[in-house]
Amino acid sequence: MRTVLNCQCLLYQKSGEWSRLLEAAGFEIRDPTPADRALSEAELIANLDGVDATIASGEPYTSTVFQAAPSLRVISRTGVGYDAIDVAEATRRGIWIGVTPGVNQGAVAEHAFALILAIAKCIPGNHANVIAGGFARQPTYALRDKVLGLIGFGRIGRAMERLARAFDMHLVATDPRLPLGESAGTRMVALETLLAESDIVSLHAPLMPETRRLICAETIAQMKDGAVLINTARGGLVDEQALANALRSGKISAAGLDVFEQEPPIGSPLLSAPNVVLSPHMAGIDELSLADMAAMAAQTIIDVFAGRFPGDRIVNRPDP
Repeated sequence: MRTVLNCQCLLYQKSGEWSRLLEAAGFEIRDPTPADRALSEAELIANLDGVDATIASGEPYTSTVFQAAPSLRVISRTGVGYDAIDVAEATRRGIWIGVTPGVNQGAVAEHAFALILAIAKCIPGNHANVIAGGFARQPTYALRDKVLGLIGFGRIGRAMERLARAFDMHLVATDPRLPLGESAGTRMVALETLLAESDIVSLHAPLMPETRRLICAETIAQMKDGAVLINTARGGLVDEQALANALRSGKISAAGLDVFEQEPPIGSPLLSAPNVVLSPHMAGIDELSLADMAAMAAQTIIDVFAGRFPGDRIVNRPDP
């Protein structure tokens, strides 16, 4: 019997369509130790003995991990990012990598807008004020007629577009895969134009060498004075010290962040920066998307071992 290690901590000790699919296909499911958080490299290695596949979260899959896991053949991510995986080394060792596209863009967009609304309507501060016995009332930030800039215009960017229209916002977007010009009411522009025009900038780009620290002192200087930054994509897109400096100076009026360069962000300068709303890398996980991602990740494992390689979910093509 093949063994699947469940590394998605939100699925620990839980059953669902994902577990029924795997069990019906003859797989044994194993939860790791510890089972309440993302695994470190050493913890992952300690749990991989005899494991054929993993339902993966954000744990690191390095050459050291692969060397310690000779039976591993499939890493099936609950999500679309795979920057924690050494893809080249996995491919060299014959390990297939799967992702779950098209199932959590609604969750990410809703969370990004929750961060926007929390900032615009001063929700955390007003809540704390009332709890403390105050009742201070100040005008809040209107979203209607503001410009929302989307850096990345894939599934999540387009989900953001639909929500923004409900708030009567104007939209600009930038994406190297798409031509400049009008796209059903959203203007596709160069990054420099987006930064200069946007009242709120929301990041929805993948983390790659060319996008690492895309938001830095130089690009922040190109933004509107008092702009808002939202990041529900990857922490590595933002230079955290540069953002903290901009928040303290007022160049950036507020930031809503779900992701960080290091997670958890122990010691990050953003923890002491003013006007931030933070959440623990949970934007893509609501009850519906988690169930859908888990079922798709399980099906990918089943498909690969059955000799089926779903092109929309497979990242690499290992040599036979």
